[in-house]
Amino acid sequence: MVTLASEVESSSGVVAAWPPEASEIGAEVIAAGGNAMDAAAAAALGCCMARPEMTGIGGYVLSAVVLDARTDTVLALDSSSTAPRAAHAEMFDVSDPEPGRAGINEDEYLCTVEGDANLFGGQSIGTPGVIGGIGALWEQWGSVPWSAIVQPSIDLVERGVTYSEFTAHCLREMQPVLAGYPDTAAVLMPDGRLPAPGDVWHRPGMSTTLMRISENGWREAYTGELGQRIVDAVQADGGLLTMTDMELFEPTISQPYTTTFRDATISGPPLPNGCITSLQILNLLDTIEVMDDDSIEYWHVMAEVLKIAWRDRLTTLADPEFFDVDIERILSRSDARARTSQLRDHRLGNDSAPLEPTASNHGTLHLSTADAVGNVVALTLTHGAAFGSCLSVPGTGMILGHGMSRLDPRSGRPNSIAGGKRPLNNVAPMITRLPGRDVASGLPGGRRIVSVGAQIAQRLVDFDASASEAVLAPRMHVTHSRVEVSDTLDPGLIAELEALGHVVDAVADVGGSAHIAEFDKRGATVRGAGSKGLAAGV
Repeated sequence: MVTLASEVESSSGVVAAWPPEASEIGAEVIAAGGNAMDAAAAAALGCCMARPEMTGIGGYVLSAVVLDARTDTVLALDSSSTAPRAAHAEMFDVSDPEPGRAGINEDEYLCTVEGDANLFGGQSIGTPGVIGGIGALWEQWGSVPWSAIVQPSIDLVERGVTYSEFTAHCLREMQPVLAGYPDTAAVLMPDGRLPAPGDVWHRPGMSTTLMRISENGWREAYTGELGQRIVDAVQADGGLLTMTDMELFEPTISQPYTTTFRDATISGPPLPNGCITSLQILNLLDTIEVMDDDSIEYWHVMAEVLKIAWRDRLTTLADPEFFDVDIERILSRSDARARTSQLRDHRLGNDSAPLEPTASNHGTLHLSTADAVGNVVALTLTHGAAFGSCLSVPGTGMILGHGMSRLDPRSGRPNSIAGGKRPLNNVAPMITRLPGRDVASGLPGGRRIVSVGAQIAQRLVDFDASASEAVLAPRMHVTHSRVEVSDTLDPGLIAELEALGHVVDAVADVGGSAHIAEFDKRGATVRGAGSKGLAAGV
């Protein structure tokens, strides 16, 4: 029997995810004999069906870390979109930001791109990463047939998905853009009207697409007829993607980036994913003694550490196959100690040098799974922003992500566009290994993922926080010369931060819904929790 709650404990397995349809799908796969990796793959596919604004099988990246109980090792899965081989650094018409205009280009790249061509339509699309990531996860670690991963999503599509308030909100918000993509509008609004929350949606074409993938395997989306239809749709809208790009695409399974923090070992997927900065934040914090989180010192030090790490991230990181990234320095404990020397000696000094602004995006989901034998998975998947490129593949139900929007449209920068390059992204699934617990964690939320992901891991280690305590605790992120904090933070602490010279914004959401699944080695039980979403246990 599957149990849904904000926090669950089980002797068999848990799936912590949003939407609830995905949690249930993953838990049912475990109940039918699957492991945590099967559950993660099936739940990720369920996410693609139930929340089209957040992700889809045409999404641009899926990234995960997997603890395999059989070998007691952690490996990383990276299925990041690659730019078409014909892409180049001058392919978009870039100018200074238009006054009063807001968007990813203006807020993250400090420029305006003519027609937002890197955000919407054919030129915004590289190779899809999500379906390849789901397939590679199952292929490497799955224990049930591939059809058992896909069939629950076929059933979900055929039953119909209930529109959430958030999906309906995103549709209303994006309606001006979607007006330029009638095929996509027809997928999202089959009866030609904006849906209301609670309406049931039968996604045109998707059931047939899933059946094709179930029968032919996940590579059908890259080398088969479905892959050709993706390429045809992209090229018909002016994009550069070719069948060669699709056929050369391959998810990678590799050693993760790993650091130690106090008595824990923490791992995450390598660049171009975001976890390297989360690990750097933890390295910096590890040079400073544990502080109570109800003290001004704790919150001030967190702000200053985030500034250090984010300056490195915004100026030195990119796909390491195309840019010389000093990974060893960024993950070095000696470098961390040198960078925090002033904080240790003068803890209340404030460095207010500006950072680039942060955009708020609605295109990502995270899920975590664990099973009774100790397998643990943290997985993040995304379109980018809401509905990704907004370009669909006619007759398939697929909407494609916009991986090109995560490469800097300006030339001469670490993350600038190049053919075959993977864009720097913010997804940061992590596994924290403590003496008594193995914990998978992560969240959506654009750049805030990187900051908050580190804070969740820090709470697990320093405060022995439970899953629910870690995901519900107040959060912090740095943006431009401002500091964002959860509006649940003690007003007295906010006032003290301001007295130290920080410009503080107290907001409802610093990042999205975090999800944790853990294997408790002390009692051989599993637990799951979500800050907004639901965990399912069997």
